[in-house]
Amino acid sequence: MGHPQPKSPPLVTLADFCALTWPDDLRRELHDGQIVAMAPAKNAHGTLTANLVFALKAALRGRRPCRVQTEAGILPPTREHSYYQADLLVTCEPSRPGEREVAAPLFVCEVLSESTELFDWRCKVPEYRAIASVREVLLVDSERMFVELHRRLDERRWLTEILQRPHDELVLETAGVKLALVDLYEDVALPAAGNLELPL
Repeated sequence: MGHPQPKSPPLVTLADFCALTWPDDLRRELHDGQIVAMAPAKNAHGTLTANLVFALKAALRGRRPCRVQTEAGILPPTREHSYYQADLLVTCEPSRPGEREVAAPLFVCEVLSESTELFDWRCKVPEYRAIASVREVLLVDSERMFVELHRRLDERRWLTEILQRPHDELVLETAGVKLALVDLYEDVALPAAGNLELPL
């Protein structure tokens, strides 16, 4: 006799997920009907997010309703029963009371960590690029000085730019930001090998 097959965990709908409450402060996402808890972020993750938020808020000052939002909810356009929380994004849609997700982000950023980078690259980037309003997608590595920027050229084409030298300049056209990597990574304690500057 064959062994009984293990039962698949029950599918969680988006409505069910949004109605749940949690006894802790862990971030959670919904991936194809399965709830995924995010590991607590390391200090480098928080510092990188703060540095980028500071630069974006300064650039967007006086451009209301454009704003920066952290831990922002996004509904992937091609995945049912899924809900992502981007590390930060920029939108020019007015904020509405009680909203969980941002309908029309212009810029989306994920700060990569060891536990999330594969999913962010393989799954989140294609989904973010499939959102019609998105113009730029940024991936920032928290373990080494490495940034990958995806910029929309037209309806079908995207340009990918990789930056990894301290004085490389990150240009975000959606917000009008120009930021050297040495400033983006200010106060970030990288592993010893990651602190070695590449020859200019």
